[in-house]
Amino acid sequence: MNTSGKMQQIPLDLALNAPHSLDGFIGVENLLLRALITQLALGRGEAQLFIHGAQNCGKTHLAQAACFYAGQQGRSAAYIDVKKNPSQLDHMNLSHIDLLVLDDVDALAGDDQGEFLLFDLINRLREQEIPLLMTASLPPAACGFQLPDLLSRLGWGITMLIHAPNEAEKIELLRRKAQERGFDLPFESAVYLLQRSPRDLGSLLKIIQDLDHASLSAQRKLTIPFVRSVLFP
Repeated sequence: MNTSGKMQQIPLDLALNAPHSLDGFIGVENLLLRALITQLALGRGEAQLFIHGAQNCGKTHLAQAACFYAGQQGRSAAYIDVKKNPSQLDHMNLSHIDLLVLDDVDALAGDDQGEFLLFDLINRLREQEIPLLMTASLPPAACGFQLPDLLSRLGWGITMLIHAPNEAEKIELLRRKAQERGFDLPFESAVYLLQRSPRDLGSLLKIIQDLDHASLSAQRKLTIPFVRSVLFP
């Protein structure tokens, strides 16, 4: 990990939520968004992408997945949780970075110093031709940023909404991820799980991981009674 600039380098599993795969992000309406993120991570297409969506829609999953995908392609990426670590934007060292991902940039709205640091950082990234992915809850104009020049910079690239997957797509994802881990999640069990668990993608995929471990340990199939005993004892 390169500590100059205080950035969290990828791929290193440092407090990142697993799994981090663009394939794990679903929804027919998100196909174009996923394609744009893939191209951005490869250094192709748009140089800047601003994605936004409601809480638990998968913003952080996409942000981290972009970093891991870049790393798999031999490119160096850095991820910053702006809400938790806004100071990391100050005097950032951009050397040897092929992709920068800023999660929850709207946390800087109304902070004069933070907004200026983001403005300056975007200018430097553009000068050095380093792709930038940003996430927020709302589109730039609705985030509450006060610096006009920053709003101009945030509009340099493409802004896209993250669409929440429907129930059928979530069930399909749960069953596919279970199959990838080598066990079967019956349709009825997937429905039961979805009805009684947090519905954001990160939580659902974490549950699949927990069920996998429990199933292996108990040598049991994932029937509704077994799922209930594991998740709701």
